[in-house]
Amino acid sequence: MLRITANVFSGRPDPEWIITDEQEARTMLKEIAKNRTVVSQTAPVEAGLGFRGLMIEPLSDELSKDFELPASMYMAAGSGATSSKANEIAERLISSMSSAEISPESASISEGGLPLGEMLQSFLQQQLETTSRVSVPDVEGLPQMMAVEAPVEIAASCTYDTSPYNPGFWNNDPNIRSRNNCYNYASNKRTDTFAQPGRGCGHMYTAINCAEVTRAALCDGLHRRYDCFPDSEAPRYLVALVIAPGPGFNDFHWYRLMREGYWAHKPGSTAVRNVDNSGKVISNPATCDRGPYTIFCGYFYTCRSQKIN
Repeated sequence: MLRITANVFSGRPDPEWIITDEQEARTMLKEIAKNRTVVSQTAPVEAGLGFRGLMIEPLSDELSKDFELPASMYMAAGSGATSSKANEIAERLISSMSSAEISPESASISEGGLPLGEMLQSFLQQQLETTSRVSVPDVEGLPQMMAVEAPVEIAASCTYDTSPYNPGFWNNDPNIRSRNNCYNYASNKRTDTFAQPGRGCGHMYTAINCAEVTRAALCDGLHRRYDCFPDSEAPRYLVALVIAPGPGFNDFHWYRLMREGYWAHKPGSTAVRNVDNSGKVISNPATCDRGPYTIFCGYFYTCRSQKIN
């Protein structure tokens, strides 16, 4: 058997499935063994938002030994693929999703989110054909976005806090990197739980859209921008929320403003970075290249008493 993990989400745990057909598993490992340059040990640190690649793990020492392959290997796919062969193998692995078992570790993915299915499979397959995505401000969606944010009287000024850019804290330890996501990073709170908006207050989001993820984050203790926190709630970080609306790929993502004046973020279990999908330093999360995260929901403050889990 083979466990396949799609390295694709930022806020939600990545989807996993298991190829139980022994012949299919061996065929795929044989193809990888013949093209060893398509795999590496870990995801590249420069991987951006959206579909980044696949983690492939034989689930028996026999399979690993027969093909002289490691217990886990990463294959970059889509626009980050090292060769057309990598995308060819990735396409076949993604096609196996429809007949595969959901990994026990991924069984909870349907809780408050999207279960493995045809729409997600279709999205991943489309990404193999997409070399670049540039998002622009969603002008038509602006009134709807503003409606999500309840009217708030803008104070003369609010105070928020910034911290120096320190990606090493999140990136250097593989356990910290893999167990904390964009919400952890934006909140600057390590929990090792792949934190989900609303889970800290006991009312996790029930859908992934601006209104529901905003509700869940406010429940955890965040405020909308210009709804000031007192000094006793410092540090109060300025953060931004965006959404990938689907169909097929539905996720949330968060950014945090750094003391240096640019924004930084952590796409899922990958490394913290201060650049967007085009490799440009992020001066404005509302207009940067966010890949499939095309809906900008707004700005918020985190706080000391914020609950996050």
